[in-house]
Formats: sequence, C-alpha cells, structure tokens
Amino acid sequence: MSKILVVDDDIVICELLKEVLEGEGYDVHCTHCGKTGLAYLEKQPVDLVLLDVMLPNIDGMQLARRICQRFATPIIMLTALADEASLLDGLQAGADHYMSKPFKVPELLVRIKAIMRRVGLEKQRGSNCTAEVKITQQLRRIPLTETESDLLEYLVRHNGIVVSKADLQKAVLKKELSPFDRNLDMHISNIRRKIVQSGLPKQHIKTVRGKGYSFLEVIGT
Repeated sequence: MSKILVVDDDIVICELLKEVLEGEGYDVHCTHCGKTGLAYLEKQPVDLVLLDVMLPNIDGMQLARRICQRFATPIIMLTALADEASLLDGLQAGADHYMSKPFKVPELLVRIKAIMRRVGLEKQRGSNCTAEVKITQQLRRIPLTETESDLLEYLVRHNGIVVSKADLQKAVLKKELSPFDRNLDMHISNIRRKIVQSGLPKQHIKTVRGKGYSFLEVIGT
C-alpha cells in the first residue's frame, strides 16, 4: 500500500484528503506544520508528500527544499498562492506538481496516480537492474531543447561543483543575469521535470540556495 503524507494546517482539508485517498487505497498520515511533517519523514518513509505552502514553524517552500536535500520523495504542492512567481518558487524548491486551491479532487487523483506509477517503476528498475548505465548516457536520451541540453551539459562538465546562476546564464544563455529574470530558473525546472519523466531522480540537479546549481552524478541514498 502506497503511503502519502499530507502536511497542511487546514484540518478540514486534511480530513477531506484522508477520506478521499484512503478510499482510493492509500495509507494516509496528516501533520499540521512543517516541523512535525519533517519529523514524520525522518521516522517513516513515504511515497508522496502533499504539501501546503502557508505552514507554521517551517513553511512549505523551506520544507520542500529540506525534503529534496535529504529524501527522494515526490512532492505535490497545494496552495492558495496561484501566481506565476509562486508556481516558479514551488518548482524551484523541488515540487513535482503545483496545484492551487481550491483544487479539483479528480485532477489531484490523476496526478497522484501518475507519480505512484513512476515511483513503482523506479523501485522495479532498482531491484531488477544488474548493470547500471552511466547517468550521463541516460541523460543523453532525454528529449531536451537545445538550450536545455546546453545548460545540462555545462552542469555535467562541472560535476559536483556549484555553478552560480550568473555564471550559468552568461556561459550558456549568453547574457547577464538580471534580478527579475526567471528564464534560467524555468529552464532548470523543465530539465528537472524531463529527468523525472525519464525515470531518473530529480536530485541529480541540486539547488544550492543563494549560490546556484550543482550536477551530482552520484546522489545519496
């Protein structure tokens, strides 16, 4: 039975999600702040986190970053913040999907099922694989745009090194980084999404807050 952790300070939404998801056959646990959500993850492995943004103690953006740094757990963000900047921030923090409240339950269930299929395939590949293909060879098979390919190639060449956003923008996009330019962030988010869709962990590209991005050929377990 797949396990889902709901982190939301809205008790009503938690009860609704728990009832609906348990009806779909999922094992569901709810916590109501970022601190207790992180504490639960440290003790109990889960297959998916449904995460609100506006949380006490540790907000959803901070919690998403911590989850991505320590676990390989997929995240769906559920939030009343529906503007483009918030969406980008959520994806940048490590969310696989970003849904604004009020959300449609059937759409949420479809997204959950898609992620669970991917999680199942990743587990199957991990248990059945006898000869690992180098990650760089697998990355070449991902259908990236020319710009995305150039960005990923640059990060791969600097494996394990944190590349600043300014350096990455200048070296690959051929222009200076401006304070309100989110073009680079969007490209990185798209690359992560396509990496995940290909069945690889998103943690190969790590966001180092306040510094930039780093490609990791080998990620921690």
